[in-house]
Amino acid sequence: MEWFRFSHLRRDQPAPAFRLLSAQGMLVAPSDFHGRRNLVLLFLPDLDCPGCRAALENFAAHRREYEEQAAQVLVILTNPNVEAALERAQAFSFPILADPDGAVRQAYAALLPAPVEDEPLVFVLDRYRGPQVALAGHDLDDPDLHREILKWLTFFEIQCPECGAPEWPVD
Repeated sequence: MEWFRFSHLRRDQPAPAFRLLSAQGMLVAPSDFHGRRNLVLLFLPDLDCPGCRAALENFAAHRREYEEQAAQVLVILTNPNVEAALERAQAFSFPILADPDGAVRQAYAALLPAPVEDEPLVFVLDRYRGPQVALAGHDLDDPDLHREILKWLTFFEIQCPECGAPEWPVD
């Protein structure tokens, strides 16, 4: 699994802002979590494909671990017919957002060094909306994916001790 790590200059610039409708009918934006939560953005084409459904179930199974790392998972569906999918998405424990024209996905994909097709994307942002790492086109039901994301989140917390990183263990 090869992560793209953003350069220092890119990490200092906030990731693209957005405000999207959630399955619960609320508008959600990264700024809602500013200074409080790291963000894991998962861009999927739909909920109906088996791989997408498996990815969502895996993210849901790791929800508690993400919460322990002060992270919020936001799933962004990019299918033009996403409204129907949002009705089925209310069962998940994290916000499922609609990006029917794909504009938000395009803005994030533009941050990557090479063009990507319609494959799933994962972006991990720090609590100040700085893009830290991204992954394109990986098998999202791979158990190693969550271990890697959680390692990155731990690393971000260590880099920002004033943000609430856990105490160093006492020997």
